[in-house]
Amino acid sequence: MEILHPLTQAERDDFQQLFEQRLAKVKAKTDDVFTFKEVAAPPYIVNSSMYWIFGLDTDTLPADYCQDPAAMTNFQEQTYYDQIKSIDDDFVPYLVPWLGTIVAASAFGCKIEYPYKADPTANPRYYPVVTHEDIENLQVIDPEKDGLMPTVLDFLRYMKANSFLPVGITDFQGPLTTANQLMGYDKLIYLMFDRPDLMHRLMHIVTESLILWVKMQKEVIGEPMNECIADQQVYLGKNAGIWFSDDDAVLMSPETYREFVVPYNSRILTEFGGGVVHYCGNATHHADSFLAMEGLKALNIFNLYNIPSVVELQQQLGDKVALFVCDFTPVDYEAYFDEMLSTLSYRGLVICSQFSPTVGLLKGGRYDATQREMRSTRKAIYEYLRTRLEHQAGRPVDQ
Repeated sequence: MEILHPLTQAERDDFQQLFEQRLAKVKAKTDDVFTFKEVAAPPYIVNSSMYWIFGLDTDTLPADYCQDPAAMTNFQEQTYYDQIKSIDDDFVPYLVPWLGTIVAASAFGCKIEYPYKADPTANPRYYPVVTHEDIENLQVIDPEKDGLMPTVLDFLRYMKANSFLPVGITDFQGPLTTANQLMGYDKLIYLMFDRPDLMHRLMHIVTESLILWVKMQKEVIGEPMNECIADQQVYLGKNAGIWFSDDDAVLMSPETYREFVVPYNSRILTEFGGGVVHYCGNATHHADSFLAMEGLKALNIFNLYNIPSVVELQQQLGDKVALFVCDFTPVDYEAYFDEMLSTLSYRGLVICSQFSPTVGLLKGGRYDATQREMRSTRKAIYEYLRTRLEHQAGRPVDQ
């Protein structure tokens, strides 16, 4: 797939028509998810938004992808156009100003490195918050001046002005993840036990900074405070106003998570009318904390092939928190999806298959699979899910 030129006007017109048709279909399905309606088949997603760089074909990724908003916009538009033409799943394309998972941390002083054609990352040998005094001196950030935030704002403005596609906020690492980026795991854990007062101060400053940051992004793109185009992959619309990543939740005890994380996650979620929290792995031990988290409407879980943990979590959460059950597509995807579809309730459920070029080798393909082979694999996953769900529903599921 050629990525180096913008879409032609004819392609753009066709894309916009396909997008509007897709959006109308998915809006209704998404409303059913958040009202926990009994459905014959849940929404399912094979395509993905561009909230990462790793795994992309370096031969087609522009070298200035993270420096030039035009390059990023063109690449994303062409990728989405290719996806939406070939797969009629429930993915709604939107533009993502992607500069890695360290945008908020950079505003607090993390040093950023730019690997060639890879995600911008924080220097792992440097932490801006080391001493108790550093925490005492920490101040709420200024999004127009600090770290990578001004760059993200420039990308947002360009995308808003030059594309018909909706524009989403940049990657959002929540309070816990951001605090870990500033201090490192060891020092942060010691802080919880040695100086819980400073741990709360750190989480407070980070939380208020994140709220300010999201508000400024939403103002730039014209998105209502209580609406959000999507949670990484899943369309949200009026059902939720925010999403953020909380991957480090899986490492914490229920006690520490309840004391040091739940209040700050709740602060963000309620500020934007409710939202979605993402994590990778198994955090079923936090089920009670999730139920106590004010404003939590859904969890986006990359379960890493651990379907039983998601079944247990769904049983504990009931019809109070929706589940977006996601994963990196496994080699034996038929067995994986069969287990998922036979053990999970479809109420409040979205199924997401994270397809990446790095897994274009299903059914024995080579690691250096061509773009055509990747498309074929993505198509095979889509057709398998569609056929399986239509068989259960007794009717087409994409209507």
